[in-house]
Amino acid sequence: MEMATLVINSGKCSWGKCIFCGYGKIYKKRTNRELTAILDDFFANLKDDSVVKIFGSGSFFDEKQIPKEIFEYFVNKCRENKISEIYVESRPQFITKEKILCLKETNAKINIAIGLESAGDKILKTINKGFKLRDFENAANLIHSLDCKVRAYLLVNLPVKNRNAELEKSVNYGLNYADSIVLINLLPHENSEIFDLWIKGEWNFLSKEEFFDITSKWKNNPKIELDVETFKFIPRFRDTKILDGVGEEFLTHPYFEVWQDYLQRWYKKPAGRESVLFLPCSAKKPYSESETHKKILNILSNLDKEKYKSVHQVMISNPGVIPREFENFYPLKSYNWDEKLENEFIKKRYIEVTKKRIIMYLQSQKYNEIFCFLKYTESYEALRLACEELNLDLKNLLKKETYKKMKEERKTSIVCEEALNDLREGMGEI
Repeated sequence: MEMATLVINSGKCSWGKCIFCGYGKIYKKRTNRELTAILDDFFANLKDDSVVKIFGSGSFFDEKQIPKEIFEYFVNKCRENKISEIYVESRPQFITKEKILCLKETNAKINIAIGLESAGDKILKTINKGFKLRDFENAANLIHSLDCKVRAYLLVNLPVKNRNAELEKSVNYGLNYADSIVLINLLPHENSEIFDLWIKGEWNFLSKEEFFDITSKWKNNPKIELDVETFKFIPRFRDTKILDGVGEEFLTHPYFEVWQDYLQRWYKKPAGRESVLFLPCSAKKPYSESETHKKILNILSNLDKEKYKSVHQVMISNPGVIPREFENFYPLKSYNWDEKLENEFIKKRYIEVTKKRIIMYLQSQKYNEIFCFLKYTESYEALRLACEELNLDLKNLLKKETYKKMKEERKTSIVCEEALNDLREGMGEI
């Protein structure tokens, strides 16, 4: 039996005030012609007896999102294609007998999902859900009275006290009213208030390991599904201002802190990148557009193709560690740190903070080999101390004698010809 999923981005959620939701605030309204075309494309290649799931960050029964004509068009399409089972989502206030009976004209099994999130009215108020438990119960009873099934979404890791106890209470409650439950790992979407709480340090997401540990008691329950990642989670900011300065504020800025948190507890390096090459930052952003990195990349790109693909490029700077694939993300592309303005205190703090970030990063990624191409200054010292504490081998491809000669000749650029020769030679060892 084939399962097909369609995400219909049509209109904002009529409520749109839940603190954890971002999608419901940003979707633009689509015309009936556009929605019809979307449904036509979706159903074009479906086989008979397929299972169809419709998502839309709001309510499929809300006529402001899905006009009546489009709803009825969807029903006809399901009937024509002999769809065997349908999953749709809605807030309780839009779930009516008329809508359910219309959906039942498809002759498919009907599952109606409701974002319950938690089984506590106080918590529902705290997260600004916009309805109470009795609203969920009334909707569930109506759905069951018409021989359809109820599906409940529950959020793991809400910003509440006694999180685990509240989750267990919610699961037990949900099992009394719902035919199936989805336990969803709450992740910070950029357009949500929960994202702001993450930045402020007032709430944090669960790593995949933490999520599965908390939900392990239900993993074998046939009525419960575990959803660890509902969207591609990468920190995305609405802010655009350049973080320009030297000092504690620009070393431990909240934006840098959440990025390092993400890289340490969620991110996994690309498959096949078994060696890491730590590189310097550059004044020009993104790094790859700077003269420094153009010269470095020119050497790396001339490597054997398989070797090039095995090396993970990671920059070290005041934001922390920055894998090459994130160099175009804010604020990693929008900061300035002038080394000439550093004093001895901030140099020491840079080493302390950066060392800790590198340790956390290396503990989470597991490389076979660790190399760097760095001048023997604060970034290198932080990396050296981190590897020393973790008992990991580190080799700097910039030779000490080359660096000493550079200082004697007052060459400040790491991409002077002597240093680049070291990089060419050193890459042969990876």
